[in-house]
Amino acid sequence: MTAIRRCVLTAVPFGGAAVAYVGVFLARYDRLPGRIATHFSGGGGADDFMSRTAALWSGAGLILGLGALFSVLSLVSKESTGARLLAAAGAATAVMLGYPLVITVLINTDVQDPAAVRLPLWHLAVLLLAGAVTGVLAWWLVGAGPRPAPVPPALALPLAEGEAAAWSRTMISRALLFPAAATTLGGLAALVSGLRQAGVPLLVAGLCALPLAGVRVAVDRRGLTVASMILPRPRLAVPLARVSAAGSLRISAMADFGGWGYRILPNRRGVVLRSGEALSVRTVAGREYVVTVDDATTAAALLNGLVERHARERG
Repeated sequence: MTAIRRCVLTAVPFGGAAVAYVGVFLARYDRLPGRIATHFSGGGGADDFMSRTAALWSGAGLILGLGALFSVLSLVSKESTGARLLAAAGAATAVMLGYPLVITVLINTDVQDPAAVRLPLWHLAVLLLAGAVTGVLAWWLVGAGPRPAPVPPALALPLAEGEAAAWSRTMISRALLFPAAATTLGGLAALVSGLRQAGVPLLVAGLCALPLAGVRVAVDRRGLTVASMILPRPRLAVPLARVSAAGSLRISAMADFGGWGYRILPNRRGVVLRSGEALSVRTVAGREYVVTVDDATTAAALLNGLVERHARERG
């Protein structure tokens, strides 16, 4: 699928969500109270409110803003599994955003007291199912596209029997560190200000992202290890016995993997902290692990040398 068609496929669900929300809102505008319930607790009761005008503009702006973001990213992404994943995520996001906004308008219609509005929890199941179905449909429509060309293995570093060798590098991702730190600080500020419902999700999201912002990549007699610099987990380990060959390549974080962090694609896993040089490790089962790191050629050569020596020792 061409970039233009992929961009259109991503934009259409957001356009549909915006039209549905604005259309329903305007059709029922005079039947809505001056302040409408816009947020609900776990029990389904209303716990936050907004004026009609603010709700209309903020909801439409959120849909259109995210739609523009996903559409531009789909347009600039090259044909890859990452671009396919991005289009599917965008379509699912449009539905999972548009559905609750439209439902909010419907349940506020003809209500005298917005505090009495309730949102039944079964809508959450419908929301998740609709998002999943839309994402799968978009994934299917985009198509698989060409498979990434196999990375040629690097020359193996000769190692004598019993010779010890190890390689390691530390990688810090500004693309993850700054947003994660800002999200964490924003969550703390919201909690201090008493905005618990906004602060807790921000704090949790920031703390979950921070461990992936800095990793240590190591190649030694154990194989490949990628570990967080902050916590013992998350951790990626590929033992020598599972390694088939290693090489180096250059990647685009968005085009090849659909973003940054730990990425999961069919038969491909990535620890993507930036675009650029990366270590590629293919296993005997056919799965590829890609880790963005400097001096990846040296790491690949050492890993191939360790694999060859391991094979000789076992043979």
